[in-house]
Amino acid sequence: MFRWRKPSPVETVQEFITAMNNRDFAQVEKLLDPDFRMIDNANKELRGIEPCMAMFRRVTELAPDYRLNAKSIVERGEDILVSGDADTSSPEMASATQWRARASAGKLREWQSYSNTLTPSMIAMVQSSYK
Repeated sequence: MFRWRKPSPVETVQEFITAMNNRDFAQVEKLLDPDFRMIDNANKELRGIEPCMAMFRRVTELAPDYRLNAKSIVERGEDILVSGDADTSSPEMASATQWRARASAGKLREWQSYSNTLTPSMIAMVQSSYK
């Protein structure tokens, strides 16, 4: 009997970034833990697959060229630290950013963004666009 190994936490984060950049939302959803948590740079939080998937889809509607560019990824204990930028022609969403992720057993459990304080809350900005 073969046992396929689960991807490492770093590999899971890399898969998430690739799926987001490819707009492969089916893959993004497969990678999320049922209790997935997203925290933006303003410390606003979304929890659960459904609201987070709606957020991811809406971001790409508002900024079709939005890309996560990871320049470095390192593992520190249970945290995966990603340094890079959110690249888009939308000035409200573009920024040099660092992310902290947590993943295990091939599932992304948490994604937190840290960017400069001048960048508005991504979650609040996207939620307000629904109105």
